[in-house]
Amino acid sequence: MTAVWRVFFGCSVVLLAFLALSVPFVERGTGSYVIAVVSTAMLLVILVSSATFIYLDWDPFEDLLR
Repeated sequence: MTAVWRVFFGCSVVLLAFLALSVPFVERGTGSYVIAVVSTAMLLVILVSSATFIYLDWDPFEDLLR
């Protein structure tokens, strides 16, 4: 299950990098700015969660597969 969390982590890093590259081109107060901020917040939650799950080696389906 760690492989799935690593994929989430990697995708989050790539998408956050794309958002970071778009920051100079987004004007404050526009709809695009709001979407960029909300997307950044969601991606940071996924990044931190997946990093925590990888660190703890958490498998949510462990009891189901026994």
